[in-house]
Amino acid sequence: MSKESNIVCGIHSAKSFLSTQPEKVRRVLIAEHYHGAKLHEIVTIAKENHIQTKSVPRSYLDRLAAKVAHQGVVLEVQAFRARAEADFEDMLDLWKCPLILALDSIQDPRNLGACLRSAEGAGVDAVILGKNRSAPVTGVVHKTSAGALDSIFLVEVSNLVRCLSNLKERGCWIVGASDHSDTHYTAINYRDPTVLVVGGEAKGLRRLTSEICDQIVSIPMYGAVPSLNVAVATGVILFEATRQRTV
Repeated sequence: MSKESNIVCGIHSAKSFLSTQPEKVRRVLIAEHYHGAKLHEIVTIAKENHIQTKSVPRSYLDRLAAKVAHQGVVLEVQAFRARAEADFEDMLDLWKCPLILALDSIQDPRNLGACLRSAEGAGVDAVILGKNRSAPVTGVVHKTSAGALDSIFLVEVSNLVRCLSNLKERGCWIVGASDHSDTHYTAINYRDPTVLVVGGEAKGLRRLTSEICDQIVSIPMYGAVPSLNVAVATGVILFEATRQRTV
């Protein structure tokens, strides 16, 4: 496990993690000579939860956070862990009409974090990741998710296609997103149990993943750019699904 997998950087991310999962925080590191009400609030939350706080040189945080903007605060935390498949199976029995996001080979941690942020904002019940075909869940993912990682039901599965097949058998409608479809993303019904599947940055949906989908939809483009970033496209379709479910 890399160091990056065990840190949370930035004021908003640190406060969110401390507020929701203080038991997973090992230590709070604050850059020397950094002040402000927001940093003071983070220190206060840490002390209330009996978490060690230490002042360190900014250069130390720069090295620890690598290219992530730390804003003067880094949390050392337990490694991020997704839910097990068995937990997901149990929850499926409780969700009456689930809306689920499945991510097929998202390799950029910032895209992964942005997808989680959109999913949480759209009220998605769960996000599914393939264990061997996804960017690892690191501090970069946490920061980009703007805290969504702390509250969303994230599950890792050993075989995404098999998981989608099982969901189909349980009555879920499997909708894939692709540039190569003539079906407008607003033209279908998302009010039934639905799994939205989006593919990786380079090649989109894998062939086996695409073949198991009940429907493939696309987002029309009206400018010179041929397609949207995967995280943006995910948000567009998820919020259409939520709009249909709430009108």
